[in-house]
Amino acid sequence: MHGYCRLSRDEDKENYSSIEEQKRIIKEYVSSRNWIINDKDFYIDDNVSGYTFNRPEFTKMLEKVKGGKIDVVIAKDLSRIGRNNGRVLVLIDEFKDMQKNMILVSEMGGTYDVQNDRDDTIGITTWFNERYVKDCSRKTRDHMYSKQKTGRLIMGNYYGYIKDPEDITKLYVDEELRPVIELIYKLYTEEGIGRKKICDILNSKYNYPTPSAYYQMKHLERGRIYKHPVQKLWSTYMVRNILENEVYCGTLRTHKKKTVSIRGKAIKLPEEEHFVFENHHEAIISKETFNLAQEIRKRKLNTKSTSSTRKRNYYFSGLCRCGDCGFGVSGITITRKQSQKGYECSQYRTYGKARCKCHEIKETDIIIHFKEFLKFTKNKYIDEINKIQLQTKTNAKTNNKEKIKFEIENLNAEYKVLISQKIKDLTNTTNEYQREMIEDTYKELEKNKTNRIEQLQKLLEQQQKDLDTEKIKRLKTAIEYFDDILKSNEPNRYILECLIDKIWIYHDKNVKFELKPDIKKLI
Repeated sequence: MHGYCRLSRDEDKENYSSIEEQKRIIKEYVSSRNWIINDKDFYIDDNVSGYTFNRPEFTKMLEKVKGGKIDVVIAKDLSRIGRNNGRVLVLIDEFKDMQKNMILVSEMGGTYDVQNDRDDTIGITTWFNERYVKDCSRKTRDHMYSKQKTGRLIMGNYYGYIKDPEDITKLYVDEELRPVIELIYKLYTEEGIGRKKICDILNSKYNYPTPSAYYQMKHLERGRIYKHPVQKLWSTYMVRNILENEVYCGTLRTHKKKTVSIRGKAIKLPEEEHFVFENHHEAIISKETFNLAQEIRKRKLNTKSTSSTRKRNYYFSGLCRCGDCGFGVSGITITRKQSQKGYECSQYRTYGKARCKCHEIKETDIIIHFKEFLKFTKNKYIDEINKIQLQTKTNAKTNNKEKIKFEIENLNAEYKVLISQKIKDLTNTTNEYQREMIEDTYKELEKNKTNRIEQLQKLLEQQQKDLDTEKIKRLKTAIEYFDDILKSNEPNRYILECLIDKIWIYHDKNVKFELKPDIKKLI
């Protein structure tokens, strides 16, 4: 026999006993029956919600139950096993079918034994357990929203700031890191240095720790383990995050994301739904400096976007790579009978045969290769469109449906068990008031299950429809780009940058084209 204990932090000290207390209750029960259970026989999930069944120790235990290595599982009560009523009822039935036993020491005023149960409103118990965790989740979201609305909730860490130990909703400047924040903004706004060059300066001339390295150091000082990846060198995204975060000019922005269901993923909210608090804490840089940094960033983005539309000396500049050494390929002028644009390996051009071979190729030849490549790819995309349309007609849609299908199957199984349990609960009481309560409770349970099944079935149909429609749309857009290039004598640089990731040029004048990942994955 084995024991199972579970605790989530929102329950601790308030509603349910600690892990050690659960173990004590189980051991006392075992001892009273002259059975034996050791500490190694316990499976423990600490700080894990009971709503999900994807728990490390719980999953390990169930695998051993199904494998015949465990015959009896003992827990303090049913809520420790789980708080998803349908899943719990299905699990109980699975234990009965496998002839395995689950004993709940403190359930319904006594001990509940799966193999010798009294069927006394166990379904209502599971329902109340689920309602509890949903209520906790709702209260937590409401509490967080209230704090966000008043500017009191600060999630995570802010590099350059420390939290007040007495009130973690307050931020104070970390004087140790103030210089690096000021330096980054100074280099960017006053000296006109870009993010990559700023990284080079930080990595070579200064000894300021990166955000992850700094947090690791602070964790070690407190005798704690930092579980996240640590990057020792500054990177452009670190600098970007600092330059774009208005926390450094004293502004706090909350309610940027929200979750709509238990264990659900957080979704981003539009800016108009954010809560913004000016002068929330001491600023490291001025508001004017922060705004200037944003203007510079927008200006650079606009420059990049407009530069792609300007006429270039070489259509494929910046896109070509040497297929033999991997280095860039430079634009050159080929002079024989007449001057022509061409390309050559930069390593060969600088160092000669010692580094690479000659890759001289005319730009017009690359255009010919490119158009043939587009014709071939276009035909593949047309085949893919026809394939999708055929699949839609024959309803051969399986790839993205498995998760939803699995959930529907589980819900149907839970619904079946629910009805069976309802019948048992009703037949086990003659009290009219109790019967009405049972009817009302199961009415809500059944409604929740059927509504969810209907939602998933509609989602299943719509998801595949939307997926196919969107994919066809993107394929047709790509084909339109192909046609524009195929019809024109001179490639449009903007279209090239939308389609091409790299062009590989080999010394035998063979050319290979690599599409952008989002274009390539269409097939």
